[in-house]
Amino acid sequence: MNIFDIVTPQNIVAYWDNTKANQTTYLSDYLFPKKKVMGLEINKISGYAGLPVTLKPSAFDTQATFRDRQSVELQKSKMPFFRERMKVDEETRQQIMAISNDSVLEGIVSNIFDDTNNLIRGARAQRERMAMELISTGKIDIVGNGVRLAYDYKLNRKQKTKASVKWEDTENSKPLEDLMNWVDQFRTDFRIALGYAVMTTKTFNLIKASKEVKQALYPNAVNAPLVTAAEVKSAIQKFTGLTVLINDNSYRDAVGGTPKTFFPDDVVTLLPVGNGVIGNMFMGTTPEEADLLNKQNNAVSIIDTGVAVFTRTIEHPVNVETIVSQICLPSFSTDVESGAGSILIASVN
Repeated sequence: MNIFDIVTPQNIVAYWDNTKANQTTYLSDYLFPKKKVMGLEINKISGYAGLPVTLKPSAFDTQATFRDRQSVELQKSKMPFFRERMKVDEETRQQIMAISNDSVLEGIVSNIFDDTNNLIRGARAQRERMAMELISTGKIDIVGNGVRLAYDYKLNRKQKTKASVKWEDTENSKPLEDLMNWVDQFRTDFRIALGYAVMTTKTFNLIKASKEVKQALYPNAVNAPLVTAAEVKSAIQKFTGLTVLINDNSYRDAVGGTPKTFFPDDVVTLLPVGNGVIGNMFMGTTPEEADLLNKQNNAVSIIDTGVAVFTRTIEHPVNVETIVSQICLPSFSTDVESGAGSILIASVN
């Protein structure tokens, strides 16, 4: 069997399509659905667009009145570029050529495709990492491999707040009261209704352990009882109107690195009511995709709206390399009720 006929972009993508149902579902897929753009620049939405302004009346046969732009800022930004590769080395190639047992051969080939799947999974993880950093800090920092990039989305100062009492002080903290006050204050400041609260399990457990919540659930109990997660989520919904979204998904910065959660502990981000969409994940054109579009390279396949899968043969030492690349950046919507001005970031410890 010829390894060069096996490890092709088309076969890699087919294998990914057959296994992607088993992949982790990320919150960013809902908050920032992917949108294709050509090139590597976008107009990034920063700042707060404010409430909608009613269209002014006009008399017939008169020129339209000019409207001043609102405070939302369009910043032309160059999207970051991500690319890595893996190879099938000479030893593995020799093993494949020597094996006649189909089941053994199938296992080795599956391992090769699993390796390439890890690159595609890494592309998805990078998009989630950026999106979660954005909604938990208002910024995105990209550092590594000699690259250092910083994106500041310039949220309004009223879009960041903190707990009245640190939630780790479960005897005195007031998480329900905090959440109610944040929702009410945000509606007062921005006239936008908040409907979701994103947090990790560790942060949620601080709410669950708080004396305030236990008393709200069992006001007549002599001793504070154990409460269930379902009871606490129901209480939060009842008192604040917020639906809790737990995000404990994790990643590593490098192979063998320490696991990190995409969304940080001790932070709660409140999102607007509605379908959850607050912007887009813009997918640019990688050099590999540009070659494909210009018909200069057929050894490229595109998945996930802009992730390029490219293979090439190396003559010495003999191996096959698989390269996965993407150019992407999340940006808020210009919609005043679901864009940059529609999230609130709270530090609770």
